[in-house]
Amino acid sequence: MTRVFGFPRMWIFPPFRREFPPWLIHELANTPNVEIMVANGYGEDLGFRPEDYKHHKVKFVTQKKIFEQADYIVCLTTPSEEEWKSMNAGQTLLAFLHYNTHPDKTKWFYEHGIHTISLDDIKDERGNRLVEDLRSTAYNSVKAGIIELRKNLGENRWFDPSRDPLRFYVMGTGKVGLWAIRALNHFGFLGYQEELKEKGGNPKTIINPLGRFETSDKKYMNNEVLPQADLLLDATYRPAGKTNKPIITTDQLSLLPKHAVIVDTTADRYDLNSNPPVVKAIQGIPTGWVDKYVFSPNDPEWTDPNVVPAQFQTEQEQRRTVVSSYSWPSYGTPQDRLENTEHYAQQLRPILEFLAIHGVEGIRKPQKGITSALNDALYRSLNPYAIGTWKV
Repeated sequence: MTRVFGFPRMWIFPPFRREFPPWLIHELANTPNVEIMVANGYGEDLGFRPEDYKHHKVKFVTQKKIFEQADYIVCLTTPSEEEWKSMNAGQTLLAFLHYNTHPDKTKWFYEHGIHTISLDDIKDERGNRLVEDLRSTAYNSVKAGIIELRKNLGENRWFDPSRDPLRFYVMGTGKVGLWAIRALNHFGFLGYQEELKEKGGNPKTIINPLGRFETSDKKYMNNEVLPQADLLLDATYRPAGKTNKPIITTDQLSLLPKHAVIVDTTADRYDLNSNPPVVKAIQGIPTGWVDKYVFSPNDPEWTDPNVVPAQFQTEQEQRRTVVSSYSWPSYGTPQDRLENTEHYAQQLRPILEFLAIHGVEGIRKPQKGITSALNDALYRSLNPYAIGTWKV
């Protein structure tokens, strides 16, 4: 049985794309009974040419043809609604699908007979993700946040030796939160700590991790955290059914110092049509994208209903500088994005080989001592309606 793998262009925001390097396509093409469709123009933004992908089992076709005909469609970024709604029953989509925050989309795939493998849910038995670049998410968002904090403080206050240590608060102590703590503790990777030391400034920091007991105590947050925070980073995870519950409400935002920066590491957008609705963990802030990830208090996105629904919009005095991106690993130069896709390609290689050999129909319900660890991880990433985790 021949299986056709399709690699569409992974649009983030023109001209920013994340597409896989040629070696991954070639290794998959060398697997028996595999054919590959690659979208026209694939890899050009990262410096690759069509001839770099050349292989007798690789065909360049239109984006439309891939979504309509490929057995397996391999992305990082979730395709557009127009693209995923052009798929047919029996096809399989691999992408970061974030089931918990997109329950309606997840149900649509199930009802239309489309198999899904959510890359963010491919986890080992200990819950560790097998496809992730959480370090880049943390380091890139922290970098953007520190740059804006320095601007907000101004050079005189930034280099003032009598200035108090910078206070950073991290909401969420999972993998992203732990990487963020490390990045904040070593923001010398920007060269800023050494510069502070050389110029007689204060390079000291106080970093405070906040778990669910702290963040759920509004009095504690209002009195002990928000008024002290130079930088507040959201790395929280809200399970299915909790996405309609903000952690910081709009009325709390005004408690932050005027110079404070909010760092949003999550990929959650507002989606009031979902059941339950999806709102930001920090209510009222915009969700950014690759070429617009900094929002000053005066930016128009705060009052744009396409970015922030009207009922969550804030008053001017409640707004603080926000750095937010739908895809932090895409932040930076084309070389940064190439490193990111190289990282993902290494992680995806055994997954694609498994599917090339066994197909999605070969993924079995985990049986200890019988099914493989990779099989079990893939099973956990399947559509939760299809495996009975969620009820229709």
